[in-house]
Amino acid sequence: MSKRQQDVSALLEALTQAEEKVQREKAQKRAIANQVVAATQKLPADERQAVLEQVSALLSADELTEKFTRLLSQHKVPLTNVASFQQLLVQATRRRQLFNFQPEWKLNNKRYAYQFIDELGVKRPETFAFNQPLASIEPKSATVLKPENGSSSHGVFIFDEQGGAFEVRTGETLPTVSDAMAKASGMVEQGTIKKDSWLLEEFIGDFEGGKPLPPVDLKFYCFFGEVGFVLEVERANETRYCEWLPDGRLAETGRYEGRSFVGSGFTNEQLEIAKRVSQAIPTPFMRIDFIKSKNAFSFGEFTPRPGQFSSFNKEFDRYLGECYLSAEGKVLKSLMAS
Repeated sequence: MSKRQQDVSALLEALTQAEEKVQREKAQKRAIANQVVAATQKLPADERQAVLEQVSALLSADELTEKFTRLLSQHKVPLTNVASFQQLLVQATRRRQLFNFQPEWKLNNKRYAYQFIDELGVKRPETFAFNQPLASIEPKSATVLKPENGSSSHGVFIFDEQGGAFEVRTGETLPTVSDAMAKASGMVEQGTIKKDSWLLEEFIGDFEGGKPLPPVDLKFYCFFGEVGFVLEVERANETRYCEWLPDGRLAETGRYEGRSFVGSGFTNEQLEIAKRVSQAIPTPFMRIDFIKSKNAFSFGEFTPRPGQFSSFNKEFDRYLGECYLSAEGKVLKSLMAS
């Protein structure tokens, strides 16, 4: 066995031991919870209710046995510690592995996404080239080059009015269009971009001195007709983030420490557009990304599994998880009604 294989084997063994320790601790936790519940039977009804609510808040979904779940349900105790946005998105990934179709993933393809958005009558960028190999793309000023199935802004370039380009993900300004095309080609060769299939579309934004002012991204975390959270991203000089609740209050998510700012937010009209699009997608969750400039608000893309979905703090992960579960119920009700 090689040294590298030995290192991997040792790490796997350590991971196995860590999992066994976690399971022992969970078993101990369940045993203590059983003792607490047994002791509550001797308490007055109002005191018993308060204790059961504390027990519920301390047990996660995989720690709630049938007995606990039935007891808490009988006493109408909310299972406040069960929902997890992170776990639900992971489970959705497994669901897709088992049954290779989820409507939200079809919309991850920009071609289908644009067809869908056109049917809803929502503004989007004009398209000049679609599903073309990079060698067939003819860049022109005030346009954006994107991979058809890209993510996290990889391979996205804005062509300015002076023959140069701006790389969205890195914030780098490239002196010529050829430099940008060469960098995009390198991403295909390195596998950063999986498929040599690109689109060229209208740049939704403003120019200053011939150079693009990157538009603001408004990323709406949507749950079948409701918005739970909005992420505002500014990329003018450095990438900065502002996180909003749908009522316009700032959200405390535990993310982007040192990289946050107070943005300009969104209007009620923009919020309603996101809700309307979400309502047309029969799935519990979809992030719907829009582009906002001084004079325009345009659809950008659909993102069924956002990056860093596991980085929310526990409270916000639980909040988004409850948004997801509520939307899941609404989707099922809608399907049953139809």
